[in-house]
Amino acid sequence: MEQVDWSRIPGPRWYRPESARAAVEALGRSSSAQQAARALADLRYAVTNDHAGTLYPAAVPATGVLLRAIDERPGAPRQEALNALLDWWGCLPEPGFETYENPLSGSVGLVEGIMSHVRDATDILRRVADDRTGDGGHRPAAELLARLNKGWSEAFG
Repeated sequence: MEQVDWSRIPGPRWYRPESARAAVEALGRSSSAQQAARALADLRYAVTNDHAGTLYPAAVPATGVLLRAIDERPGAPRQEALNALLDWWGCLPEPGFETYENPLSGSVGLVEGIMSHVRDATDILRRVADDRTGDGGHRPAAELLARLNKGWSEAFG
């Protein structure tokens, strides 16, 4: 797993890199599905302004963490990760924080960075979407794939 230095990612004064770091560490230590789901929820709220519906640059690497959880952690963690990505879809970046500086590849638009991670995980999402015997993640995974095909939009109804 790529190590993220959350404190090097800029964000508005509400962004708390220590909360993102603590959430990822808690996910790694989690011994139950409930602990993992809580850690993923904490990560979600650390990299967004949920009240305003805006995303911080740290949402780009957080997307990778969420997608790994979708792949590796069935049940409540998978549901939490899928719900976060579905809720983010169509949100705007926090004003003034529209790009993410990837230490390996350079600057990328926040929305494109998230979409790129999801595009790279289509095989995982298709597997989850096709698994009707699993944890119920098939519907949200299918919805995420449908949204990816439609593109990023502020209005999904």
